[in-house]
Amino acid sequence: MVGIGDLDCDFVVYIGNRPPMDEYIERQELIPAIKGELASIGRETGNHWRKIINIYAKLGHMLNAEGFSSWQAYRESYLLTKGSRQALLFDDSIYPDTGGEPTKSEAVRLICGKTHAAMLLANNVVGDVAETSMQWVDADFAIDPSRRLIITPYFDYRQLSNAKLETLASIINNL
Repeated sequence: MVGIGDLDCDFVVYIGNRPPMDEYIERQELIPAIKGELASIGRETGNHWRKIINIYAKLGHMLNAEGFSSWQAYRESYLLTKGSRQALLFDDSIYPDTGGEPTKSEAVRLICGKTHAAMLLANNVVGDVAETSMQWVDADFAIDPSRRLIITPYFDYRQLSNAKLETLASIINNL
């Protein structure tokens, strides 16, 4: 697995790009975020990555707000850190090589963006998950409940508004 997050993840977001910083472009493993790292990505790369991180934090907070006064506090102290059980993966495969073992079968997997999902599914890199196994809930979300796989709009405020985040949280909770 390649990205930012906890090696023992059971909530995974696959994204089709990386922060345009050398340490992420060259990264070949999954490394937990450290204090201030996500804020640094936002500062160094601009609004695009700040939005991705904020949306992930809002969703995470909706799913588990316990112990956090706000999604901002959740983002600053918990998101993608060691022990968070979350990952933001840059892999081009849903079942990346993790020493011969796929990520946990009970993991919730989100593919961020229809374009990225189409590429993953068209390249048949998601094991035996076929595009036809995805059930469109509405124009924005598709699910394969047996694989706990969800296609979501790209993590951008225009595509994944707060109302759509609530819908997504409900889909995840119903898995």
